[in-house]
Amino acid sequence: MQSFFTKKRNIAAFTICAVLLAALIAGVVLSVVLYRNGSIPAENFSRRMMFAGLCFLICAAIYLAEFLLRFRFPLFLEISLTVFAFACLAGGTVFDLYNIMPVWDKILHTLSGVLFSAAGLCFALPLLGKQITGARKIAVCVIVAALFSLAVGYLWEVYEFTVDSIDPSSNCQRWESGLIEALPDGTYLVDDRRGSAILDTMGDMIVNLIGTVVFLVPALFVFLKKPAALEQFALERIPRRKETADKNAASDCAASAVSDGKESSARENSSARSSRSESSDSSES
Repeated sequence: MQSFFTKKRNIAAFTICAVLLAALIAGVVLSVVLYRNGSIPAENFSRRMMFAGLCFLICAAIYLAEFLLRFRFPLFLEISLTVFAFACLAGGTVFDLYNIMPVWDKILHTLSGVLFSAAGLCFALPLLGKQITGARKIAVCVIVAALFSLAVGYLWEVYEFTVDSIDPSSNCQRWESGLIEALPDGTYLVDDRRGSAILDTMGDMIVNLIGTVVFLVPALFVFLKKPAALEQFALERIPRRKETADKNAASDCAASAVSDGKESSARENSSARSSRSESSDSSES
């Protein structure tokens, strides 16, 4: 535990997680108060509690995945992923920012293009290794990052569609926004022939693409000018306990060898001085 808090990145990550956990608990307490006061219905309260638990699990899963797979994201990305998960799950639902700020959803989808592009660069580097170098490696990394970001955006829309299909009360795709009237025959009267759900889905995918392009195009030129900048996105490998123990043992052996060498050298020097002293005494006699 003491060694954990000697690393600055661990202190930074622990501090951010502690602040977000406190905010999540505050959101849960606020939701309980609003429910007991009758300000929110039972369905809304249950949804808030579910997303509060999901937020905690997703944030914990980020660090659990790093531990199990023995790697760590760069600190800025590790913290960004945690804050983003909180903003989506707790901020949007527990604190109801999706309704308070209708643009909140589009802000998150735009930022997801930036965030998951950066994550794509992290995954592209170990996949490519040293197979290719130079400008070709940079170009491939950027392409992989773009595809990764767009794939995450696509899968998120699949998730929203699936939830809305399974749960009729769900409104992930904002289909209720364009609903004018539910007709007796089971059809709906909407304010746009395309439906608000498809508009929301396409809008989310478009801003995700914008975020991806806005991040990766300038990054491409930066990487071409300064290739070392790409290494800032490299994953940090976490050594296993046995590897750490072997490394420490090797260091101890090396230190012991150096110490023995110094002692041996000191003894030889002492013997040499003694021999010279005896020779000097003999010559004087």
